Amino acid sequence: MEPIGDDIMRVFFNARHDAHDVKSEFYHGHIIPPLDDPRRMGIIRDALAHKISARLVDPADHGMAPIWAVHDKDYLAFLAHAWQDWQQAGYDGDAIPAIWPAHGFCDGGSLPGDDVTRPGDMTGQTPASRHILKKLGYYAYAIDTPIGEGSWQAAYWGAQTALSAADAVLQDGEASFCLGRPAGHHAHAARYGGYCLLNNAAIAAQHLRAKGVERIAILDIDQDHGDGTQQIFYHRGDVLTVSIHANPDTHFPFFTGYAHEQGADAGYGANLNLPLADGVGFAGFEAAMAQAAAKIARFNADMLMISLGVNGHEFEPFGRLGLTTADYEKIGGQIAQFGLRTLFVMEGGYAHDVIGENVAAVLAGYLAGVRNVADT
Repeated sequence: MEPIGDDIMRVFFNARHDAHDVKSEFYHGHIIPPLDDPRRMGIIRDALAHKISARLVDPADHGMAPIWAVHDKDYLAFLAHAWQDWQQAGYDGDAIPAIWPAHGFCDGGSLPGDDVTRPGDMTGQTPASRHILKKLGYYAYAIDTPIGEGSWQAAYWGAQTALSAADAVLQDGEASFCLGRPAGHHAHAARYGGYCLLNNAAIAAQHLRAKGVERIAILDIDQDHGDGTQQIFYHRGDVLTVSIHANPDTHFPFFTGYAHEQGADAGYGANLNLPLADGVGFAGFEAAMAQAAAKIARFNADMLMISLGVNGHEFEPFGRLGLTTADYEKIGGQIAQFGLRTLFVMEGGYAHDVIGENVAAVLAGYLAGVRNVADT
């Protein structure tokens, strides 16, 4: 593949994303149409066409091996068959968990991929022996992520899209953008929630490590803490995880994202959380970006991956940070200043009126920043 130039962004597009078309979700005590609906991707794609020079690219199929390298195999089997199991059990509608093994409810057990003990009575049971409601409660950590008939297909191809975009960056050094859904940064090795089933950024990062990239930095700028990405790499020192997000005392996912979470064992020091107060605006976000930049520079990363969420915008339904579209363009310029081979992976953002403009602003700011760096 020939280099495409600094003024064009390759956009690897998960055309099968709309197979994940669930009908409702629980939101603050109400049942509402899902905020993560298929229209989001088309809105972003069209906005990119107006804002930047973008070239759509179809992903290649890398199979299951790169996904197995990150996610627990029993968990993946559950995802692949959850809808069929739900239907065979005689249930209608989307597959939604109804019960969780809460603290003190039953004897202790650990969930595959967890760093802490989680209550449960799964020890000694094979995945095939579990009732679908038991499986859903075991693997889900939030009620916000229904599974529908095409959810596994969409998630599988979302991972393939991230893998294909990663390959392109590795091949010629030019930036790429993985545009797909479901998002991924809340997906743990063996848990799902926050609209995420497979962790696309983590799958792409592990794939690049397997191909010889020694040190990868993942910078998550979604308003929610990238808890799944943190969990997957928490004990490793070869992948740096940095997350800038809203205060977990009052914002999803609530139980992770604090500054004292710095990694463990070989990964101690390779995780940085930068929680922000509500309404900090660009000034607060810029200060966090400076801290992230310093950490990534000290890590001496060979490649940068951006978990690109734009749900910190002032018009977003979950928006808490008070960012504007102009701010997102500045953030894109800051990312260019890292001077690293860069892969963008789509995460959150749900306000149809602004999501396309905000994603396009980040990428336009990045491309302008790359040109500025090249001219100096």
